[in-house]
Formats: sequence, structure tokens, C-alpha cells
Amino acid sequence: MAKKTGNTCTGLVFIIGALCMCLRDFSPAIVGRLTPLAGRSAPMSLRGKMAMRQGPPETSSEDKAEAEKRKLAAKQLADKRPRLAPIPMPFGDVSLDLSMMSYNQFVPRMYNMCKGLGFRKGKILPSIGFCSDENQGYPTILITKHFGAYPFNHGYIGGIMALDRHGPHAGHADDVVLVHAPHVGFEPDLQVYGTYRRRQIAANADSGDMQMSGTCGKVVGVLQPYIDTYNALLGRIRVKVEGEEVLISLSRLLLPSDERSDEDLSISLQFDELLEEGALQNAYLKQSSSSIFRASASFANKFKQIMSSEELSDEGGVEGGWYSLKNPKLTHLLTPDMFTFVKAPEKLQGEEHRLERSLLPNLPKVFTSPYDNELSASLICMQSEFDRSVHSVAAEPAYKGKNLMLISGLNIDVSPAQELQEAFPTTMFLPWAAYVQLKDGSRRVIEQSELVSELFSHSTENEDAIDMEESIRELFVRKRSRITFFDSNTNKKKAAQVL
Repeated sequence: MAKKTGNTCTGLVFIIGALCMCLRDFSPAIVGRLTPLAGRSAPMSLRGKMAMRQGPPETSSEDKAEAEKRKLAAKQLADKRPRLAPIPMPFGDVSLDLSMMSYNQFVPRMYNMCKGLGFRKGKILPSIGFCSDENQGYPTILITKHFGAYPFNHGYIGGIMALDRHGPHAGHADDVVLVHAPHVGFEPDLQVYGTYRRRQIAANADSGDMQMSGTCGKVVGVLQPYIDTYNALLGRIRVKVEGEEVLISLSRLLLPSDERSDEDLSISLQFDELLEEGALQNAYLKQSSSSIFRASASFANKFKQIMSSEELSDEGGVEGGWYSLKNPKLTHLLTPDMFTFVKAPEKLQGEEHRLERSLLPNLPKVFTSPYDNELSASLICMQSEFDRSVHSVAAEPAYKGKNLMLISGLNIDVSPAQELQEAFPTTMFLPWAAYVQLKDGSRRVIEQSELVSELFSHSTENEDAIDMEESIRELFVRKRSRITFFDSNTNKKKAAQVL
């Protein structure tokens, strides 16, 4: 029996040792279709803004040295110049450049930031609002390592926050941290978001390569019916120049009809933006399965500019001078203010559809933006759930009188290379915002640029981090406690036999 236990211990120690070797810095070039930008300014110190009301405490020489290090780090970050423009999103622009950090840098910095705010070693219970995907295990392990406790769970699939769990979380610790992060896959070879290479999926029979799958799968699943509907819409709109006029042919499926009002999912066109005034009631030509209208002046001018400056390919279909909006050079003519998605309300009820409800009004912008759909959708989830969570935790009585930090961002799962299928996945964290609420009642929201600077100013060394390999090894030498049950018939405690 002793030999069997020793082998088990050796095996687990080997596994944990391999894990610890993987906790190394890794900064892949995560790229997107972004545009250059100049300049960035350094925000004020968070510690200064949240000073205790009774005045500044006495500062030791160690604190002074740490403050100088942080000031230098903040200056180094401020001196860097972003090369990528922020991504416009519903709750504010999101900066990718000079913002992301690998998880083995983010977690110790977050822990040290908490300690700088007065959170106490051994009294902090983290909680994660992550998706259920298996590639979120690496961030979870790192949070366990640096906070010394396996995190509580505030997450639903897709990165939705479970906001009915505050009470149990608050009841388990004096200080609490909530880390919220939806996630998106990134494939470095293809330089696209929304996909991830998984060794658990059977390899391609011809090439032997591991198969790609959607990440986050929940986001991909929610988007797909809308993508199909959007692509069908583009194929049902055709444009041509007729003399001095620009004509638009619309399938009858796109025209108002009471017969299609009960569809689960449809698209409503804003005809005033697309067609000339009064065109809907006065068609240029009616045909068996479509109607032709005169285009609005703004749409006509944009189409003529493309026709005069570019040679359109046959992609998207050309027939009798008609061009489909499926043509990649014409797709952008359908701007987000020209259409909306409509879905039956009863199909959107319940917590399982919260992600879809948050994405639905923003999907026209998602599909017409220059960024990958999965990236944009994940950023929307990140923003909307942070906004919802801030109001929830701020009003939660169980969190009163505690040090609390809610930090939200995006986990970017970098798809492993074909030859590194046994390695732990590399995950990058893109901070978005944080909410801090201290014991003394002070509270504030920290916006992205200030949050990035604050995190960057803290050390990636954590003297309080646990040795996970030693912790697992210690389990096998620790004296085991007896598991007893009270027998009310005999009024005695009885011990269960453990195999």
C-alpha cells in the first residue's frame, strides 16, 4: 500500500512540477486589423486617490523604495507610444495596445495591488467569473497559487456573471476579489480571433493536424444564427447603375409583410437610409420575387465612388449589371444604422439567454466593423457584465465593511502550436475596468488606462505565493484526520473506514 501511495505522490509531483515550469512569461504578438495612434498620458496614482480620510500614514524606508519603483514603472509605461487605435465599443473605447499582459504577470500584480489597498495576506478569497471552458484552467491555477485559495465561482458559461452568489462568497472571507473575464480564442498562424486548437479533438486524417474549434463556444453559438441571417440579407440586396440613377433590388422577403411577423429571427431594414424618400410606396419596378427602388442620395454617391475607383470582381454575383452586397468591396455600404435584428421576446427569456440579450442591439455594429465578430462580441460581454456587476456588488449588504475589488477584462486564449499540444495554454489578460470598495466606505471605479498603469506599477514577484508542488507533496505525509459520524441510537461517534 505504501508503494502505491508513493507512486501516486511521485506522479502528482511530476504533474505539478510540469505545471510550475509552464508558469513563465510569454508575450505573443496578438494582432488584429487595427490602425495607428499617437500618444498616451499617465493617470494619477490610485493609492493617492484612495488615501485614508484621517491623513497620510507614516512611511517606512521600504515603502518609500517601493513607491519609487512604482513611480518609475508608471513613467516607463507613460513614455511608451501606442501603435494601435482603441476599438470603439458601446461602453467606451477599448485599448489593446500597451494594455495586455500574460496571466503569470497579471495575477501577482493584481495580488500586490490588493495588498497595497489594505487587503490582508491569508484573508482574501478570490472569485472567478469565467466561462466553463477547459482552457480557463490555467488562469484559475495561477489565481490559486498567488492568493493561496482556490477561487469561489461567480461565472456562467460565456462569461456571464452569477450575481446571486455574493452572500456565500462574502461569508467565506474578510477581504474579497472578483475577477470577471469572458474569453476569446486567438490563432497566431492565421491571425484570427474566435478559434482555438484543441488536442482533445481528433486530428485531421490527412494532415495529422489538431482540429480548430470555436472559442468561446457559447459566443460562437449565439452569433451563428445572426451571421447566417446577415449573410442572407446581403445576398438579397443587389445594386446597379442605370443611366444617372442607382437602383436597388430587394427580395420580397425583405419588404414589410404581416405574414412574416411571427418569425423567430428576422431583420428589419431602415428603408429611409437605404432608399430615396417615398420609394417604398412608389417602386421603380415590381417583379415576381423582388422589387426595384431608387437608392437614397448618400447610398448612390458611395456606390458610384466605388464603381469609378475600383474594378469589382464577380464575387457576390453579377447578372445584367447587378452587384450583390455580398461582394467584399460592397458589404460596407450596408451601414449599422440601416438594419436591426428582431427576435421573438419569448425566445430571449431566462438567464441562459442573457449573453444574447446583451449582444442583440449591438450586432449590426459587430458585423459591419473591421474586427473579428468573436472579438467584438466578447468585448461587449466584458463591458456589459462589468456594468451590471458593479451596481450589484455596490448594493450587496454582505460586502459592506469588507475590502472588495471587482476587476473585469478579457481572457485571450492563444492557440497552442501544433508541436506544443502537451503544454498548458497561454492566456493573456486585457484589463477593462475595476471597482474598489474599502472597509472605510470609500469606493470608486478605475477606468482602463488608469487600471493598466496601476497594475503595471506593481511587482510581478509575490512573496506570499504558495509552492503548489510542495503543497501537493505535503498532502501525502500529513496525518489523516478520522471521518466520524454521530449515531443518535447509541449516542456515540463512529469512525468510517477509509480505503
